[in-house]
Amino acid sequence: MRGSQVLVQDLVVRRGGRDVLRGVSFEARPGEVLAVVGPNGAGKSTLLKVISGYLRPAGGAVRVGGMDPGSLPPYERSRLVTYCGDEPDPAFAFTVEETVEMGRVSAGPRHPGDSPGLDLAAALKALELTGLRDRPITSLSSGELQRVYLARALYQDPSVFLLDEPTAHLDIAYEVHAAQMIRDLSGRGKTVITVVHDLNLALRCADRLLFLKGGELLFAVSPGELTPEVVAATYGVEVHVISHPALGTPLVTPPIGRKA
Repeated sequence: MRGSQVLVQDLVVRRGGRDVLRGVSFEARPGEVLAVVGPNGAGKSTLLKVISGYLRPAGGAVRVGGMDPGSLPPYERSRLVTYCGDEPDPAFAFTVEETVEMGRVSAGPRHPGDSPGLDLAAALKALELTGLRDRPITSLSSGELQRVYLARALYQDPSVFLLDEPTAHLDIAYEVHAAQMIRDLSGRGKTVITVVHDLNLALRCADRLLFLKGGELLFAVSPGELTPEVVAATYGVEVHVISHPALGTPLVTPPIGRKA
């Protein structure tokens, strides 16, 4: 299954008596990676959950492949879009293999003409979990568990991946691996929207960056369009944006001071 267009129009989300998102609009195309960035409390995770259909907006509209994901039966929604993010600690000692396999089960039976996606062995291998396949997930470290959930999303093979901090708990080697996995998904024509706290990681793996602050979309820029002014307006800190000495991609230096 190839990617689907994601269209967000004038989105408003209210939680706890306040607007968490206000008037957010953007489009994500098949084969594109969007990185959602911004300070804590900006509404980044809420945005992904609304696109997934698990939260309903107070106003505006979300369409994935022309459909409202929140109105779809669970099987249909799981084949269209997957959300991989914050999950409670595992309560049952399923094995790694069983947990990854749940991705395909949740998406229901395949139909003639569907993309076969990755097989189970390939999904485990993609996140370097083959040697852990028989381990109970209750025995895993937080980083290992994060990789299991990413493998489960891969095996589910939806058209749209919503990844909420996919590199959380991962060491630097697996962080690089996860960034490459995101690029590989876009290369297969998937649509990827990911929340990333590390701006430099976002600059390496995303086609566009969406800067959220206080529930509003301030900027939508390509990596080459990023300026210190964009970072200052979003985070309230002054930085330099230089060229990476090895990759040639934009590189944000550590903050040199708070914006006056």
